[in-house]
Amino acid sequence: MTAVYLETSALLRMLFQEAHGHEVRERLRVSEDVVASRLVQVEAQRALVRVQLDHPEIEDVIPDLQRELDTFWPKVNFFEMTREICDLAGRIAPRSRLRTLDAIHLATFHRARRLHGDVEMLTYDERLLREL
Repeated sequence: MTAVYLETSALLRMLFQEAHGHEVRERLRVSEDVVASRLVQVEAQRALVRVQLDHPEIEDVIPDLQRELDTFWPKVNFFEMTREICDLAGRIAPRSRLRTLDAIHLATFHRARRLHGDVEMLTYDERLLREL
């Protein structure tokens, strides 16, 4: 089974049609299972808010982006931010300056691999890539 852990940087590249966004879309299309931390929903929603505030000239596209996310979420198997994941995030990568939200993603990815076996992380975040 091919499974992919979707991290926010990859999702936003796809959503905003940035560089490599088409690669993200294709990777998700061919994956049998897409897993993510519930955190990805929060980060995606906040990204839409920031875009709307920073670029009011394109606010008319925000509803389309929101609909795309709303259509996409049911395809994702979410891991909740449990105490176990939060505890692991606090300890993970002890020699790294990994930021808090990245640590939560990394801890969730490790949990997904423990439960599902072979899961590949889909990210464009250099800090996370260094810790894989």
